[in-house]
Amino acid sequence: MTENLTNKIVAWAAETGSYAAKLPSRDAREIYLTERREELLAGALAEGASEGDARILAETCVDAARAIMTELLAQRAGDLRGRA
Repeated sequence: MTENLTNKIVAWAAETGSYAAKLPSRDAREIYLTERREELLAGALAEGASEGDARILAETCVDAARAIMTELLAQRAGDLRGRA
């Protein structure tokens, strides 16, 4: 993985996780993350990635976004230990 791609993944995960944390419910957050995963999958396939690589990329990005979201929600709830 190139440094440029790594930086894009980190930025995407931070932006996506932050936005998801602002949504009003667990269901809304899950729907949002599922939609972003499907967009990433489609985008990676359109860029020429193999199906397997595209799935790995999408899952990795969403997992990172979910970890960031979880940490932000924990901090908002006052749990400074974090969960990520």
